[in-house]
Amino acid sequence: MPVRLRWLAIAIGVLCVASGCSLVPWADDGESSSGVLRSEALDRPVQEVPPAGNEALFAPRLFDTVRFSSSPCQFDMPTNLEARCGTVTVPADWATGDGSIELSVAVFPSTSADPAPDPVIYLEGGPGSHTLDTLIYSTEDIIQPLVDRGDVIFFDQRGAGRSSPQLGCDENTEVTRRLEDDPSISDDQAEMESLDALARCRQRFLDAGIDLTDYNSINNAHDVEAIRRALGYDQWNLYGISYGTKLGLEVLRQHPEAVRTAVLDSVYPPQVDSVRDNPETFVDSYEAVVAACAREAACAAQGDLALRINEVVAKLDAEPIQVEVEDWIEGFTDDVFVTGETLVSVVVGALYSPYRFTDIPEMISELEVGRTDAIEAYLSQDRSTERFFSDGMFYAIACHEEISFADEDEVAAALPADPFGQTDRFDLASNTGTSAFGTCRAFENGRAPSSSNEAVVSDRPTLLMAGTYDPVTPVSWAEEAAKTLSNGIVVVAEHGSHGVSPGECGMAIVREFLDAPDATPDIGCFADEELSFISEDSPSVSVSPVSFDIELLAVSIDTVQPVEWSVGTLNGDQYRQRSFLDPTQLYQLAGEVLSSEALLDAFADDFGITMSGPELLAEAGADATVGSTPVDELSRPWIRRTGQSDSVGIEWFETEIGGIPTVVVLAAPLDELATLLDSVVVPALQAIDVRPR
Repeated sequence: MPVRLRWLAIAIGVLCVASGCSLVPWADDGESSSGVLRSEALDRPVQEVPPAGNEALFAPRLFDTVRFSSSPCQFDMPTNLEARCGTVTVPADWATGDGSIELSVAVFPSTSADPAPDPVIYLEGGPGSHTLDTLIYSTEDIIQPLVDRGDVIFFDQRGAGRSSPQLGCDENTEVTRRLEDDPSISDDQAEMESLDALARCRQRFLDAGIDLTDYNSINNAHDVEAIRRALGYDQWNLYGISYGTKLGLEVLRQHPEAVRTAVLDSVYPPQVDSVRDNPETFVDSYEAVVAACAREAACAAQGDLALRINEVVAKLDAEPIQVEVEDWIEGFTDDVFVTGETLVSVVVGALYSPYRFTDIPEMISELEVGRTDAIEAYLSQDRSTERFFSDGMFYAIACHEEISFADEDEVAAALPADPFGQTDRFDLASNTGTSAFGTCRAFENGRAPSSSNEAVVSDRPTLLMAGTYDPVTPVSWAEEAAKTLSNGIVVVAEHGSHGVSPGECGMAIVREFLDAPDATPDIGCFADEELSFISEDSPSVSVSPVSFDIELLAVSIDTVQPVEWSVGTLNGDQYRQRSFLDPTQLYQLAGEVLSSEALLDAFADDFGITMSGPELLAEAGADATVGSTPVDELSRPWIRRTGQSDSVGIEWFETEIGGIPTVVVLAAPLDELATLLDSVVVPALQAIDVRPR
């Protein structure tokens, strides 16, 4: 049963669900401090940690040399938005000025008539995740809610994405493909090949003259400051998720004068021992998910979830199955073997998001009867998105400033029992648990200064966000970071996991904090969310009799919403279930700058579908219908396009209302398309109205 080379990256989780949350603020005395609420249960004095010594010194004069050089945007642009793209060239080593690294930067100017003077800079997770090439997937969750307030800046960190050099290890991918194709490879052989791939990748970088020790959070923090100065902002607001929070904390340490506020979501403080503690945090998360399933009657009725998972794991170990994995971006497919270890990897990855871990029972039910649709979907998503991660950058930082401070005996002693029954130890990945030490012997990258392992002290207003189910950056880490942040407040999403700020509720809290950082944010919206493991066989397709209003850039949309469906953030997207396995969505979009062709291309690319040519329904004949509704009952002329894959269909309708381009789109399983056309799409086509705001 070969162990695929993998890591538990401190990376962004772009989906979040919560029903209720708590505020866990910290203050340095018995009173509220600068409007920050005090908690009796968790009140502790702020621990004063001395600032870093001269280990973290750099040459400030080097900032005088950085400039922003404009260039065309090289990534897919989100619909309705414009960006100013370019590069900022920084020293590879900020202490000496040696070498150079080109950072790729994108500035989204505010759409507000009266923008805030202090922009938001987004700090990506990973480390090693690509920011710019994935922006098109985070438009509604992150960009649009923030660009309405002020400018928003995104950049690819050193070593990642479109910045140069880029530290991707193709050697790792080659080994992963080989292990997926041959389940007979032994554990020892798999480990040997994986570590050899890491060593070869590292040597390739060294042969190219790259000093991997330059890729660290201190230099990364100086890069952030260089971008601020190059763009000419006086101050800005930091917004980081996962590893981005560790980077944000380092910016607070190195350049506090540049920071107005900081939003840290899924907090990774430098003083924690992730190598030692993450195996236990993953077990805690897994056990919490199993317990949540047991509390839901429909989920519990299917049997003990942990027992069912272990039975399927054992079955797959004894007899691996071959499934088809599709690269949704490139469009090609590949046959791979699924072993018990593969299933464990998928289950562990699902813990990052409630929209994924609530799908686990359905995936297990399928595998119990020999169906593979769900696990194929998850493996296809992994295959499609692996290109957006620079694993060499990940290992450079992990080995330099995390694993180098860990004690191998302590890590071994702290390993929890394996909940999946695969081995006699629990060793999740190549960057946590005892395996981490072999990883960094293969990818040796020195040791960071001791300041990289110390808590950050700051008085800047800081919003720390955490999810109860988070497997990799638990609530306790946010609380630990807050001990030395005198104006920090912790928001806990009780049903959230990794990355609780993207989405309507989380982003509303972020916006409120940015507007009034000294006030206590209203977190009541989390109470409207809840976990649901087992969906109803026939989710409601009735539409609300009351229209609702969508604020989308410069227009407002009046329309109707299907009962019990979830409304997305700003974009007019409505989901039948917040589930990765249910593609059913209704989009109602409008805007004077809306490019229907660009949007059509984006939909076609996302679903891998070629859309039909336009059909003007008013000219389709007297018998033409949408579902069972005659087209002359739709109140205005619509252009229709259609498309389908093996399992999903898209119905596309576009028109102009008051001269404003307007689009209504349904994506749904083919066997439900006709029903949803009648019950969801037709009411939307009849009710939609658009006006400037």
